[in-house]
Formats: sequence, C-alpha cells, structure tokens
Amino acid sequence: MSDFTTNTESVFRTCLQPSVLWSACILITVSGCEKSELPEATPEKSADAKLPQEETSPPPSDQQTQQAKLLDRSEGEQVTVILEVPDQPVKAGASFPLTVKFEIAPLWEIRTLDAQPAKVATQLKLELPDGLRSVGDWQVPSAGRSLSLDNHPVYAGEAEFRQTVQVDADVKPGEYTLSCQVQYQACDEQRCLSPVQKALQLKLKVN
Repeated sequence: MSDFTTNTESVFRTCLQPSVLWSACILITVSGCEKSELPEATPEKSADAKLPQEETSPPPSDQQTQQAKLLDRSEGEQVTVILEVPDQPVKAGASFPLTVKFEIAPLWEIRTLDAQPAKVATQLKLELPDGLRSVGDWQVPSAGRSLSLDNHPVYAGEAEFRQTVQVDADVKPGEYTLSCQVQYQACDEQRCLSPVQKALQLKLKVN
C-alpha cells in the first residue's frame, strides 16, 4: 500500500473519533438553538384595527348642494336654465338669495343683458307676490368674448345671476309662488338660433 493511501485512511479514522463527532454535534445543536430562539416575524396589528371604523360624511358635491335648494329646471339642447332659492322656510322680515343659472353647451354662447338689439339680449324678469320685493339690481357674471368675428361680449359655459329678495315684516305665514321669465338666444361661431323664452316657477314657504 502506498504512503498516500495510508495517510488518507489515517485522516478518515481521525474524523470518526468520538471527540470530533461530539464537537460537530455541539456545533449543530448550538446553531439550531440560535435559530429557534429567533421570534417568528408576525404582522403587527394596529390598535386601530380592533376599533370599528367610523363613518365619515363625504364632502358636499354639486348634487347635494342642489338638493339643499328648491329649484325649477328647464332642459335644453344648447342651454339649460335653473331657478334656485333656499329650501328652508323664510321668516317674515328676512331676505334670501334667488339664483338663475345658465348651463351652456360647449361651443355655444348667449348674449349679455345689455346686448343690442334687445330682442337678442338675455332677459330676466322676476315676478314676485305681494309682500316680496327684489333689492337692487341683478348680480351678473363676468362676460367673455364671442367666437364670431366681431368678438361681442357673451356668456359661455356656466353663467349665474343672483338677486336678493326681501320679505316684508307683515307678510303672513304661508306658501308663495315666485316666477322668473327668461329669454336668451343661443349662438355658435357660425349661426344663431331663434330666441327662446322660458317660464320658471317655485313655491316658497314663509313662517
């Protein structure tokens, strides 16, 4: 047998000695203990997770705002007109805002209140029962410029007109009818439609 073979067998027997095996077992055991002592990672539960979720009210949307008002709406292909007043009863001697809102389709426009001739101008005629009266002039939105060549002033997109209405102190409690006659002419860049007249009406409670 060669010296190489003899040396190899000697090394193999040395590895099989009990002391060597014992040391290896200790190393394996210690390694296993160290691994087992590490806590298992568990997802932490938030303290809020056990509490019932509180319902929060969404911010008021345009639809919710409209529900808080009495309104009369006239739908149109190019222009929609809305008459609005507060939905809560009004006390005698108090005032309240009245709004006429125009929703104008894209690429369409309507004339201003002072447009000439008057038959093509936007017109608002408020009809109030006895004991109710308008205060001051209409508050009008800022006008833009027409797409036509002369660039005359017009309203486009959304135009809101506001009027303050005063209830006399001696008005008796009850339900009162408010009316607004509206006239407008819708135009685009190339043509104008015939003037349109609308009658909007609401009932207001006074207490």
